[in-house]
Amino acid sequence: MNAMSFLGRIVREPMVHFLLIGAAIFILAARTGSQQAPPPRDRIVVTDGRIQQLTTIFAKTWQRPPTAQELHGLIDAFIKEEVYYREALKLGLDRDDTVIRRRMQQKMEFMSEPGDELLAAEESELKAFLAANRAEFRVEPKLAFQQIFINPQRSAEPLAARVDSLLKEANDASSDADLRDRGDPTLLPYATSLASVGSIDRNFGQGFGERLAQLPLNVWSGPIRSPYGLHLVRVTERRAGYDPPLEDIREAVELKWRDAKRDAFRKKEYERLRDQYEIVLPDAVGSNRRRKAEQ
Repeated sequence: MNAMSFLGRIVREPMVHFLLIGAAIFILAARTGSQQAPPPRDRIVVTDGRIQQLTTIFAKTWQRPPTAQELHGLIDAFIKEEVYYREALKLGLDRDDTVIRRRMQQKMEFMSEPGDELLAAEESELKAFLAANRAEFRVEPKLAFQQIFINPQRSAEPLAARVDSLLKEANDASSDADLRDRGDPTLLPYATSLASVGSIDRNFGQGFGERLAQLPLNVWSGPIRSPYGLHLVRVTERRAGYDPPLEDIREAVELKWRDAKRDAFRKKEYERLRDQYEIVLPDAVGSNRRRKAEQ
């Protein structure tokens, strides 16, 4: 076998072809490896809309548009914020920050707000809501009264005797002018114009208005005890409580209805999202929750 025929046989060998192609690829990769483009960088795009937003916020704060230098500063501050925000996300710094987690929860709840079409009440819905929540819209009884204050700590004579003496004097008095300076000094008013039971309780203590409502009209009675001391009282006017019709309180009823509808929608939306997750609790916590649910 001569050299030419041997060389031709080698050239026709498939293994030789494979080795030559591999060598060519290796050489090409070695030559071009140093010329490969770097991986693409994260892009921060400052749009015209973002610049307009920054300008608007500045103008609302300072009551004037920003200067060119101030606008450059606003843009630089936004870029800096975006850089740090993205790097913080890469490091997972948002995962264990309670403030960030709650803020994101608030945004998700805002995004899941029901649309206006779901918060438009029909007449029948408002009537049914009012009927189911009648006590919440009931107009309280109103009372007007006068009071003579007795400080138990300042009574020189026996308290019961002083109360009886003042009651008799008050009922025998010919005019209010004779009574305004009776009793002990107090910052509470001698006369209170028509006020709801709740309002009276806020000024004289819880339960004072309800006890006052049980007294006869235009007769000095008592004493009624409050956190301040004792009070001889005379109810001068009384208006009964009542349930107002929908026409008189439509705006208030609709506002409450919308709040209730919104809360129900949020609850349903949360349950939908929660059902997408498997909740795993420690055994002790899980068994305790199950016992409470069974109760």
